[in-house]
Amino acid sequence: MQLVFEECDVDGVNLAPSARKIFNGTGGVIGRGAGCDWVIPDPSRLLSSHHGLVAYREGRYFLTDISSNGIGVAGSTERLCKGQARLISEGDVYQLGPLAIRARLVVPVPPRGEQWDVAGGTIPDDAFLALDPIHSLDLEHQHQTRSQDLEALDESVDAAGPWADQSTANRDHLAIPRRAEAVQETPQIHSVTMPPPASEAFWAQFAAALGIGLDTLDRSGREALAIKAARLLRMGVEGLQQSLRTCEELKGELNLSPVDTVLKSRNPLKDCVDADAALAMLLGAGDLGRLPAEQAINQAHRDLQTHQVALLAACRSAIRNTHSAFAPGHLLMCFEYQDKRPRFSSDGGHWRAYQRHYQRLIETDQGSDRLPGGDFAKVYEEQVRLISTLHVGFPG
Repeated sequence: MQLVFEECDVDGVNLAPSARKIFNGTGGVIGRGAGCDWVIPDPSRLLSSHHGLVAYREGRYFLTDISSNGIGVAGSTERLCKGQARLISEGDVYQLGPLAIRARLVVPVPPRGEQWDVAGGTIPDDAFLALDPIHSLDLEHQHQTRSQDLEALDESVDAAGPWADQSTANRDHLAIPRRAEAVQETPQIHSVTMPPPASEAFWAQFAAALGIGLDTLDRSGREALAIKAARLLRMGVEGLQQSLRTCEELKGELNLSPVDTVLKSRNPLKDCVDADAALAMLLGAGDLGRLPAEQAINQAHRDLQTHQVALLAACRSAIRNTHSAFAPGHLLMCFEYQDKRPRFSSDGGHWRAYQRHYQRLIETDQGSDRLPGGDFAKVYEEQVRLISTLHVGFPG
């Protein structure tokens, strides 16, 4: 069975009979990209480079939406679910961006002419006289009224003796052509179309890279899985870039130095402004001086992990310094150093001394914008330096 797609308007009327595509027992990709099986020009660029995926399984055709703008069904509000195959029926009209295509299912019918089975030799001139219906009825009536004795005589006459000339009989008595019986067409059981051997090697490497098995999926299922993996890769790159930007903003708020400015200038995840540019550099041949894709991703994750561990160590140090700064013994020493010892060692005198001490800290700008202890950045940088020494011998 063949699938014929023709361009038409939304009502299903053909606009250009030449704009069509025939799928003969195979699938393919529809879009405006140069690598598609059916390339449809679209100056408005509403049609995606790879818009729809046609699959052929068990004698039926299916259409899968792999576009960014979606595929609709003309005449209704129904839209195809992205990534899910939909059975194609006769007369279906699908809306692909600004275009509409109508589906036709054509079953090729072999020509059936009257066939004659001829035993061989030259056909005599009176061979077709037996096709006269009246003559046929007479012969049938004679066969029905013949007795068994006459049939026995006919059998004895028809039996050829050993002296009979076989060559003469074959030459004089030719077989009359008879109408051949119609051949009963047996339904064909179409097996699932398997990928060619050349693509099996690719799918084996693809499954090994993902770490999952693809033996239970057919060709359309594998292609849908590859598209989903590409979409997840883009989401991961976007999230990783956003985490790196948030980390840099937090370092600026805390007056912390960057982890490694040299590696930052070589990492596409940190230099590129969006995911499109980052993916183009990660999946491309790579510019001179840039980190390879694997090292760039490992280095970005390592920076985030280093920042989290160093920030935790610095926060713990700040909390310990805060506890020490407001310890009673430390406050009494500060009071004595400032010669503001109260006349009476009462709770009220201590409280007034503490208020004066706190006001002095505010006036000297030691407690407004700086973290307690003043060594938050120092502990952070020491922790970063310690973690960096653990990864000296590793790439990225």
